[in-house]
Amino acid sequence: MDDDRIYGVRCRVSGGVTGTREAWLKRDGQVAEFATHAEAEAEAQRLTTSMNGPYRTADFRYWAEEL
Repeated sequence: MDDDRIYGVRCRVSGGVTGTREAWLKRDGQVAEFATHAEAEAEAQRLTTSMNGPYRTADFRYWAEEL
């Protein structure tokens, strides 16, 4: 681990019918945790690429942060 720190992924969605909102990435109702910043950043990049496809109706931004 990076100095015993735990990292997560934040998401900001803007546009669409509900406006702008922000939250932690969750899996099975729990905040997704990553052992290193690099792992969290890799997941953030993967999600940013996959969620911002040509047919999207909102703008998705993901980034890694310490929990």
